[in-house]
Amino acid sequence: MARIDRVEVTSFSVELRDFARRYTDDAVAGSLVYSPGALTRRPALLTRIHTEDGHVGEFAYWARPDTVEQAIDAARIAVGRHWHSREQIYRVARRQARPKHSYGLSWIDNALWDLAGKAWGASLTEMLGGFRTTIPCYVSCHNGDRLGSLSTKESVAEFFGGLQHQGVRGFKMHSWHEGDKWEEAENVAYLRSVLGDRTELMLDPACVFDSVSDAIFVGKAAQDAGFKWYEDPLRPLGVGAFPHKQLREALDIPILQTEHVPGPEAKADFLLGGGTDLLRVDAQLDLGVTGCLRTIKFAEALGVNVEVHGPSPVHRHLIAAMQNTTWYEIANTSPAMSDPSPAIYTCGYDDDLASIAADGTVAVPSGPGIGVEYDTELIEKQILRSQTVTASDV
Repeated sequence: MARIDRVEVTSFSVELRDFARRYTDDAVAGSLVYSPGALTRRPALLTRIHTEDGHVGEFAYWARPDTVEQAIDAARIAVGRHWHSREQIYRVARRQARPKHSYGLSWIDNALWDLAGKAWGASLTEMLGGFRTTIPCYVSCHNGDRLGSLSTKESVAEFFGGLQHQGVRGFKMHSWHEGDKWEEAENVAYLRSVLGDRTELMLDPACVFDSVSDAIFVGKAAQDAGFKWYEDPLRPLGVGAFPHKQLREALDIPILQTEHVPGPEAKADFLLGGGTDLLRVDAQLDLGVTGCLRTIKFAEALGVNVEVHGPSPVHRHLIAAMQNTTWYEIANTSPAMSDPSPAIYTCGYDDDLASIAADGTVAVPSGPGIGVEYDTELIEKQILRSQTVTASDV
């Protein structure tokens, strides 16, 4: 196998209309929220891995700005190694990144899987032993707002109801930022009454409740309404197993945690410590495909479901090959946000609500590797920073 010759790490931005980060409201706490008339440039990251014999693997998606340096460090580990040595690169890059978690390694690892698929003429699904060409999906909305998009329980139900008529059979509410337990409990009951008993419903308050008692109060409402799971209700960030163990013991509804607990070892500890019933993985947060596979296989051995967090073409491939999972999440949508993924593709890939088939499924990319093509011209126009790592940088 040829060696990795160079790695390009390119940070760029994508235009986002009617959404902005609000820092003046302590409840919102800098979250990206509906802001009519706003124009935001949201950061994204592209990595391209080149080999001596001309193969190229690439991956791009939304990324925090601090991911760039981590990706450059992981690229320095990768350069000069055989391109198939994903496990070695993963192992060395994780140690190099200590004591922090290397989100940037995710971009290098995903690009290495893309490279392997292109070199071997196989899709990521095929390399993972996948057996699905389409996968069922559910839709989650972004956090409720007070500006006319998802301001009331009626507007949330109306939004989900329109998608229900389109063929979608599962919906997840992200709570209002204020964490009013009475409003949240009323919303849960209302959604069930409007959307019917045969619709799968989930609740993700997105860490708005300061107390376990408030989280239990709303969890009981979700339990009584027959919700499928209850996810990340507690501050701060859902990273402590003990309070979530208290939550599990007080409720009879599956708890879904570890979106904010990065890496397979920490997720395993959280589950074994009794803090969750279900696990989360994300190929952008959990050390790429390689890191996600560690969590997935661990969970499958225990009969535990792993729900993949948010949309991306990599996530469609993972779900196509997974046993213990439910469906694909098209996340943080609303009447003002029909496609939560960055508009960076030229191959027709998107996560727009209009792309959901009448049977409530989305297609898995079938081309080699990740199976998507990026809009290089658009990316080059919006570059924030670009660095090419070669052997001379190691």
